[in-house]
Amino acid sequence: MSSTTAVPRAELARVARQFPAGAFRAGGLVAAILGGALLFLLAINGHAERVWQAYFFNLLFWWGLATGGVIFAATQKLAKGHWAGLVIRLGQASVAFLPLGVLLFIGTWFGREHLYSWLAEPRPDLGWWLTPTAFYVRNSAILALLTWLAWRFVHRDMKPDLAEIASGKAADLDPAEQGQIASAAAILVVAWAFGMSLVAFDLVTAQAHKWVSNLYGAFYFMGSFLSALMWLAILSLWMRRRMDLGELYSTKQQHDLAKLCFGFTVFWAYLMFAQYLVIWYGNLPEETYFIFYRLWAFWRPVGIAVFLMVFLIPFIGLLGVKPKRAPAWLSLMAVVSLAGIWLERYLEIVPSINHGAGPALGLPEAAAALCLGGVYAAAYGWFAERYPMVSPRLAADTLEREHH
Repeated sequence: MSSTTAVPRAELARVARQFPAGAFRAGGLVAAILGGALLFLLAINGHAERVWQAYFFNLLFWWGLATGGVIFAATQKLAKGHWAGLVIRLGQASVAFLPLGVLLFIGTWFGREHLYSWLAEPRPDLGWWLTPTAFYVRNSAILALLTWLAWRFVHRDMKPDLAEIASGKAADLDPAEQGQIASAAAILVVAWAFGMSLVAFDLVTAQAHKWVSNLYGAFYFMGSFLSALMWLAILSLWMRRRMDLGELYSTKQQHDLAKLCFGFTVFWAYLMFAQYLVIWYGNLPEETYFIFYRLWAFWRPVGIAVFLMVFLIPFIGLLGVKPKRAPAWLSLMAVVSLAGIWLERYLEIVPSINHGAGPALGLPEAAAALCLGGVYAAAYGWFAERYPMVSPRLAADTLEREHH
């Protein structure tokens, strides 16, 4: 399919329905059932603690990736990123995972003894704040609020597309409707930054008894945003073939997305160094032990692997224009980065709750990734079956601007 200065909106509406939703949903369900069955068998055969730990850090990885996809779409609305018209809906589709993510988090109640170190070492200085009931009510409410705001934004942005596909007539927005979408996007982004910071402090830093880091909240949600960008880079290149997009998803659009991947890779490294520098310079025991434990002794190889996979390899690999425009190379760098962020979540959480044991990556961790990744894929497929995966309105705007 060749792109022209004026691609018919009806053709874009046809393309919007060509996403392989059934394959996503079926494959996701198979993966979720298989991964869940493996986790159950491991749990009843004496590995319950490791199963819950694997489930927990995978939940934080997939939740972060899913919210990051919706936030990508919201930021493009606020920044007036007209280049992203064919990619925005691929990010918004992650919203389908969020209600399930709330339920999956609530499910950790049954394994809380294996996950929260403060249950065995209470923090009287924090009073009611760090008690099981307050902890679950607070974080469930935050996740539920973010889910509602995300769906509200996505629904407002999809409304004209649904009307266009149903009627066959082009549906463009008036200024009032555009303002409503921008308002929903702005509220979501602000709530996401605050909400994800609170969730990160509760679900990660609170596990490391008395560790203090004011920056970790931003580090977590920006790492989640980076994972979403890398996932979108992979998915958009794959969808170029599966949805018969051809040159509609152009090398220029690919380059723009790759620049974001590169830029936020550098920003991730900046946040990591900013956090490390302050801890190193202050040299306070309540801050240094968290870093020291993960960068020396038997956790050191994992820490080095995270640095290489999330920063150094993608940074070098995506320098310059040509690597960003090469689909296979960009996909490879994105896979390396995603694997590194997944390993980073493992490194941040598990050493705090595994009672001094060394790293262990095996069947429980793989089964948890398969299970939760399958839930994500199934939810993504469910969304794609019901809603257009390309916005004719936004795609037409992108193509028109690209060729003038």
